[in-house]
Amino acid sequence: MKCVKCLLFVVCVLMSRGAIAFPDGLSAGLGVSALGGVNIIAGYKYIGDDLLWNKFGVRFDFADVAPLKSAIDSAIDHIMGNGVDVGDGVKINNGQLDSSHYGALIDFYPFDSGWRISGGMMWARIELDADIVGEIAEIPSERFYFYINGDHYYYNGNRFRGNTSIDWNFYGPYLGTGFDVGLFCGLRLFLDAGLVFANRPARLNIEIPHEQLYIYDTVTATWSPVTVPKLDSDVAAAQRDANHKLSDLRVYPVVKLGVLYRF
Repeated sequence: MKCVKCLLFVVCVLMSRGAIAFPDGLSAGLGVSALGGVNIIAGYKYIGDDLLWNKFGVRFDFADVAPLKSAIDSAIDHIMGNGVDVGDGVKINNGQLDSSHYGALIDFYPFDSGWRISGGMMWARIELDADIVGEIAEIPSERFYFYINGDHYYYNGNRFRGNTSIDWNFYGPYLGTGFDVGLFCGLRLFLDAGLVFANRPARLNIEIPHEQLYIYDTVTATWSPVTVPKLDSDVAAAQRDANHKLSDLRVYPVVKLGVLYRF
């Protein structure tokens, strides 16, 4: 940390003496992005007498949740509390988020107020993992029954546990709006809000352990240990149904706030 502070001090001294000169309009910023974590931007806005070109700017945008992952996962756990009930006594908890995005944007400033309209391309990756649990705590001797793809199951031991994850890797055009307004000494506050129109939807994956799992045979009216192929078949059918519903989700929201310095 001391080395970083010394480096910044040297850079500031060199800039003040003119040893390092950056083009007017060049900017660099740091902020936070909803779902994206820490946001870093670098850009250029034309500054001159041309009434057309001084309305345009370009930016390169990058965000990654890694620096804030611990805090974000803790916030997800706090929101979920004891678990989100999804029916039949089954809950989802222990959510973990891993995501990043980057993009190239063109900004158009129709007025001199700092308000802008932005467009470009963005690439993003989102992974959300969570546990699926179920238990009848009030009646520990009771079996825990549930359905998958219409088949009746229960775990021997009154406890159900599985895992679910959502993976979304996509790219697409971005359209949004925002502003950057001057604070002091070249420092500016920026806000962006927009949408990425994704080229593909998110994918849901479900994992359910087969140990101590029983299935009801409607022909013989008996319970028997489930076979792996049968469980995999039912889980695959449930995933297809869920992913069919997810196929309608093709829009990714982007919201970010931070500060930048424009030379």
